[in-house]
Amino acid sequence: MRRLLLPAAAIVVLLVWGFGSRLAPAPPVRLDIMVSSAVVLSAAAALVWGMLPLAALGRRLPLVALAALPCAALFVWLGWVPVANIAKIVFAAALGIWIAGELERASWIVLVAAVSAVVDIVSVAAGPTKAILDKGPVIVGWFTVAATWLGYSYAEAYTGLGVSDVLFFALYLGTARRFRLRAAWSAVAMVGSFLGTIALAMWWTALPALPLLSVAFLAVNADLLVKSMRGGGEAPAEP
Repeated sequence: MRRLLLPAAAIVVLLVWGFGSRLAPAPPVRLDIMVSSAVVLSAAAALVWGMLPLAALGRRLPLVALAALPCAALFVWLGWVPVANIAKIVFAAALGIWIAGELERASWIVLVAAVSAVVDIVSVAAGPTKAILDKGPVIVGWFTVAATWLGYSYAEAYTGLGVSDVLFFALYLGTARRFRLRAAWSAVAMVGSFLGTIALAMWWTALPALPLLSVAFLAVNADLLVKSMRGGGEAPAEP
């Protein structure tokens, strides 16, 4: 039962914030963006953390993702954005944790981090992500976890984090747990990386989140990853 407290609390925060933040007074826009993003991203991270024990399901874990996906689509269609956020996070977290469980060596995540960062940069600059962003908020809403701002409804303003970014957050966190890396510090650093990307985007335009996310994860665990790779990298933790 104790394991359920954290994800349950995270879900409550996401729902209360999602449905109630528009009723609060709006602070200055940049402060609003950062505070709203910090609350939603911290709750999302807590939900992913709370799902880590599901790694024990092994190759049955994708069934959780398959159950969450149609729920996410339905809630987006109904316009229940806060509930859709939760379904999207569960979908992405289940896939990320499952993929982490399939890794046989710690060195694999280093390669994944490098390749995903490059692909994300290209995608945002001139690839599929740019094409989606050009379609506008209606299309973007299907592929993002949306953090509404204080004093605004979702129709007026929100900050969007890609579902794929949540998947990689879960993948890195699941890997940290599996290979006895610094899971807690990884979570903190990766949430900080998301906020850093959002802060930079306020002065430019939409930016890829995976480069800073990957750097944050690797930086926190660099010494342990090197040590693990020198020792063969096959040291998974017990679920």
